[in-house]
Amino acid sequence: MKTQITKVSIFQNAKFLAVVYMPISLIYALIGLAFIATGSDYLRVTGIIFILAPIWLTAMMYVMVAILAAFYNFVASKIGGVEFELTEMKE
Repeated sequence: MKTQITKVSIFQNAKFLAVVYMPISLIYALIGLAFIATGSDYLRVTGIIFILAPIWLTAMMYVMVAILAAFYNFVASKIGGVEFELTEMKE
């Protein structure tokens, strides 16, 4: 059976992927703590940026996914969406 994705939920997908990405971005915060511990002024500033990374990376992920989902919906409405085949399996 052929199936086509004609529309994706913009805000639900953006919210979901931002929440999934947040724990991954916590790695940057740990790197930031290591930079601050070194004591160098340059690395302290960089460390603060890395510590704030979970906030700004999550926000950027939300915005970018929302933009891409809106773009997908626009293109899918004009030329059709992603098409794939599904096969039912026997238990």
